[in-house]
Amino acid sequence: MKTKHLVCQARINGCKAVLLVDTGASNSCIALSEKENFKIREKGDPFEASGAGKDKVKAILGQECDLILGRHKVDKQSFVLLDMQHINATLVKENARPIDGILGADFLNKNRALIDYKSKTLSL
Repeated sequence: MKTKHLVCQARINGCKAVLLVDTGASNSCIALSEKENFKIREKGDPFEASGAGKDKVKAILGQECDLILGRHKVDKQSFVLLDMQHINATLVKENARPIDGILGADFLNKNRALIDYKSKTLSL
Protein backbone atom coordinates (compact mmCIF):
# COMPACT_ATOMS: atom_id res chain seq x y z
CA MET A 1 0.00 0.00 0.00
CA LYS A 2 1.01 3.62 -0.26
CA THR A 3 1.28 3.58 3.54
CA LYS A 4 3.91 0.77 3.35
CA HIS A 5 1.53 -1.71 5.00
CA LEU A 6 1.44 -5.19 3.53
CA VAL A 7 -1.93 -6.37 2.24
CA CYS A 8 -3.11 -9.54 0.58
CA GLN A 9 -6.02 -10.54 -1.59
CA ALA A 10 -8.19 -13.25 -0.06
CA ARG A 11 -11.55 -14.96 -0.27
CA ILE A 12 -13.68 -15.25 2.83
CA ASN A 13 -16.63 -17.61 2.47
CA GLY A 14 -16.23 -17.20 -1.30
CA CYS A 15 -16.20 -13.36 -1.33
CA LYS A 16 -13.17 -11.24 -2.31
CA ALA A 17 -11.43 -9.45 0.55
CA VAL A 18 -8.44 -7.17 1.10
CA LEU A 19 -6.66 -8.02 4.35
CA LEU A 20 -3.87 -6.07 6.02
CA VAL A 21 -1.06 -8.30 7.32
CA ASP A 22 -0.42 -7.19 10.91
CA THR A 23 2.10 -9.13 13.01
CA GLY A 24 1.24 -6.91 15.98
CA ALA A 25 -2.45 -7.78 15.99
CA SER A 26 -3.08 -10.76 18.24
CA ASN A 27 -6.30 -11.73 16.43
CA SER A 28 -7.48 -11.69 12.85
CA CYS A 29 -10.36 -9.26 12.38
CA ILE A 30 -13.07 -8.37 9.90
CA ALA A 31 -14.83 -5.01 9.74
CA LEU A 32 -18.18 -5.32 11.49
CA SER A 33 -19.74 -3.45 8.58
CA GLU A 34 -18.69 -6.32 6.25
CA LYS A 35 -20.15 -9.23 8.24
CA GLU A 36 -23.18 -9.54 5.92
CA ASN A 37 -21.00 -9.37 2.80
CA PHE A 38 -18.81 -12.24 4.05
CA LYS A 39 -21.75 -14.17 5.54
CA ILE A 40 -20.24 -14.20 9.04
CA ARG A 41 -22.56 -14.86 11.97
CA GLU A 42 -21.83 -13.53 15.43
CA LYS A 43 -20.86 -16.02 18.13
CA GLY A 44 -21.10 -15.18 21.81
CA ASP A 45 -21.43 -11.87 23.60
CA PRO A 46 -19.79 -8.54 22.73
CA PHE A 47 -16.56 -7.63 24.54
CA GLU A 48 -14.08 -4.76 24.63
CA ALA A 49 -10.97 -5.10 22.51
CA SER A 50 -7.76 -3.09 22.63
CA GLY A 51 -5.99 -1.72 19.60
CA ALA A 52 -3.01 0.45 18.86
CA GLY A 53 -4.86 3.49 20.23
CA LYS A 54 -5.80 4.18 23.81
CA ASP A 55 -9.53 3.65 23.29
CA LYS A 56 -11.29 0.32 23.64
CA VAL A 57 -13.55 -0.82 20.81
CA LYS A 58 -16.58 -3.08 20.97
CA ALA A 59 -15.99 -6.43 19.34
CA ILE A 60 -17.68 -9.78 18.96
CA LEU A 61 -16.38 -13.15 17.88
CA GLY A 62 -17.53 -14.34 14.47
CA GLN A 63 -18.31 -17.90 13.42
CA GLU A 64 -15.42 -19.74 11.80
CA CYS A 65 -15.04 -19.04 8.07
CA ASP A 66 -13.49 -20.57 4.98
CA LEU A 67 -10.44 -18.52 4.04
CA ILE A 68 -8.42 -18.77 0.83
CA LEU A 69 -5.12 -16.94 0.29
CA GLY A 70 -3.68 -17.68 -3.14
CA ARG A 71 -3.50 -21.48 -3.36
CA HIS A 72 -3.68 -21.92 0.40
CA LYS A 73 -7.12 -22.90 1.70
CA VAL A 74 -7.68 -22.51 5.42
CA ASP A 75 -10.74 -24.21 6.81
CA LYS A 76 -12.34 -22.80 9.91
CA GLN A 77 -10.52 -19.51 10.49
CA SER A 78 -12.03 -17.39 13.27
CA PHE A 79 -12.29 -13.63 12.97
CA VAL A 80 -13.13 -10.98 15.52
CA LEU A 81 -15.76 -8.56 14.19
CA LEU A 82 -15.06 -4.96 15.10
CA ASP A 83 -15.61 -1.40 13.96
CA MET A 84 -12.75 -0.56 11.60
CA GLN A 85 -14.02 2.86 10.49
CA HIS A 86 -11.16 4.68 12.22
CA ILE A 87 -8.58 2.43 10.51
CA ASN A 88 -10.11 2.89 7.07
CA ALA A 89 -10.54 6.64 7.60
CA THR A 90 -6.81 6.89 8.33
CA LEU A 91 -5.91 4.80 5.26
CA VAL A 92 -8.14 6.89 2.98
CA LYS A 93 -6.65 10.09 4.45
CA GLU A 94 -3.22 8.73 3.41
CA ASN A 95 -4.55 8.04 -0.13
CA ALA A 96 -4.62 4.27 0.42
CA ARG A 97 -7.47 1.86 -0.23
CA PRO A 98 -9.68 0.77 2.67
CA ILE A 99 -9.34 -2.79 3.95
CA ASP A 100 -11.91 -5.44 4.83
CA GLY A 101 -9.94 -6.91 7.69
CA ILE A 102 -6.65 -7.87 9.29
CA LEU A 103 -4.63 -11.08 9.28
CA GLY A 104 -3.22 -11.23 12.78
CA ALA A 105 -0.69 -13.26 14.74
CA ASP A 106 -3.25 -16.03 15.42
CA PHE A 107 -3.35 -16.85 11.69
CA LEU A 108 0.32 -16.11 11.02
CA ASN A 109 1.55 -18.40 13.84
CA LYS A 110 -0.91 -21.22 13.17
CA ASN A 111 0.06 -21.31 9.48
CA ARG A 112 3.79 -20.78 10.11
CA ALA A 113 3.77 -17.73 7.86
CA LEU A 114 7.00 -16.26 6.54
CA ILE A 115 6.98 -12.64 5.45
CA ASP A 116 9.66 -11.50 3.01
CA TYR A 117 9.55 -7.73 3.14
CA LYS A 118 12.04 -7.31 0.29
CA SER A 119 9.96 -9.27 -2.20
CA LYS A 120 6.66 -8.38 -0.46
CA THR A 121 5.53 -11.99 -0.21
CA LEU A 122 3.71 -14.01 2.41
CA SER A 123 4.49 -17.73 2.35
CA LEU A 124 2.44 -20.31 4.22
